[in-house]
Amino acid sequence: MARTNSLENDSPLKSHRFGHAPALWLALPLFIGCIVDRLYRPEPSLFLSGAGLFLILAALTIRYEKICLTALGLAGIFLGAIWHQVKLPPQDLIKPHSPFVEISVLIEQAQNQRTGKSWTGMGIITDKGDYFRRRVALQVQGSAPAKGTELKLSGAMMAVPDKPEGFDAWIASQGATLKLGPAKVLGILEEPSRFSQWCWQTNHYLEKWLRTLPWQDDEGGAMLTATMLGRTSLLPEGAKKAYAETGTLHLFAISGLHIAGMAVALLWIVRRTPLPEKPTAFFILAMLWIYVQVTGASPSSLRAWIMAAFLWAGQSQERATPILQSLALACATTLILQPEASHDPGFQLSYLAVLSIILVGVPASQKLTTPTLAEKFTPRDEQRFSQRSLIYGKNFLLSGLCISLAATLAGTPLTLAYFNSASWGGIFANVILVPLSEIPLILGMISLTLSFSENLSPLAQGMNGVA
Repeated sequence: MARTNSLENDSPLKSHRFGHAPALWLALPLFIGCIVDRLYRPEPSLFLSGAGLFLILAALTIRYEKICLTALGLAGIFLGAIWHQVKLPPQDLIKPHSPFVEISVLIEQAQNQRTGKSWTGMGIITDKGDYFRRRVALQVQGSAPAKGTELKLSGAMMAVPDKPEGFDAWIASQGATLKLGPAKVLGILEEPSRFSQWCWQTNHYLEKWLRTLPWQDDEGGAMLTATMLGRTSLLPEGAKKAYAETGTLHLFAISGLHIAGMAVALLWIVRRTPLPEKPTAFFILAMLWIYVQVTGASPSSLRAWIMAAFLWAGQSQERATPILQSLALACATTLILQPEASHDPGFQLSYLAVLSIILVGVPASQKLTTPTLAEKFTPRDEQRFSQRSLIYGKNFLLSGLCISLAATLAGTPLTLAYFNSASWGGIFANVILVPLSEIPLILGMISLTLSFSENLSPLAQGMNGVA
């Protein structure tokens, strides 16, 4: 298999680049295998035998590249299905024995509702019996606990419908087969890890500070807090509905937009210190990882962080890592750690949007913004300010439209399938709002930095108000 020159200044999208993309051929079979298991739930022994046969075939045909790669791909699909079945909680439908239950649940995720009087989340049932290891969707009174807390809960238990719709469909996509709520906490069976407690406390501190304004406002800082922490539940219902209808609700999901903005801000800060390049990069990646964990480690934020880590690793080794390779590595890593993410709408929309931007949006943008002959041969000094502004504005608009259109078109089938809605107005709204959304991110970061100083806290509160 031809290996590309790692130092060659070449487009990562040319056909020969796809030949040397091992992570792509790992991610695709894993993803297909997870989907196959989700849809058909085959017998593990059957798929294990199939994986073994295809691995033997690959070994026997190692001199025949196409046959060997095909066999390896099919073996990867079978192994992906087995891995998904092993890691996923039981998925067969079960009817609760009683409408009212007392169960022990290990909390996987929990988020306070906007009123602050209850929380929703997901957990794994730890009681031995028919419910053991099943994922349950939770609606509980009180304040949200930290991830990893084991609680004793009591409340009304219901099964997720066989053919779920609306919110039940989203619950089912997370691997949950039961719903508990309204429920109440009877006691704490096991405390979370210190790191989980720290993340939980930090998240609460950030929310409290970002909602602090120089003036009294019950809804104060809700937009900024939702932007910085990815908490759409904090948005006023009217604003949340408007963002959803215009296709811009994704701005509040922690993603590459947040990771890139914070990476640039951190890079600007650390470059003013005498630290060497590699320790600086490790520090930035560590800070971004902490941010991802504090905000809940959503699929889009994990994808963005893993991509950033692989891109940096390639650059540190003086190898040009194609962006597609980094995306595939991020996908493969996520599926190995969390194979159930394959049927999560957030995971699918996140990766599909980035893939469409890489394969369609960026090439189209580059083609449409290629300078004309007159622009190429006219020295910059001889161009009037109005000419330069016109060229910059045209290129900015065309690039934004190409990227927004590619992401919207790719995600529309999924949004229709999962949410029964799609917004074409979001194509144009994103061109304006995506660049503008970096402003509250930067102001929020500065505000959090200044919040540790009592003398500068009034200035930080003012930034919260502006953002």
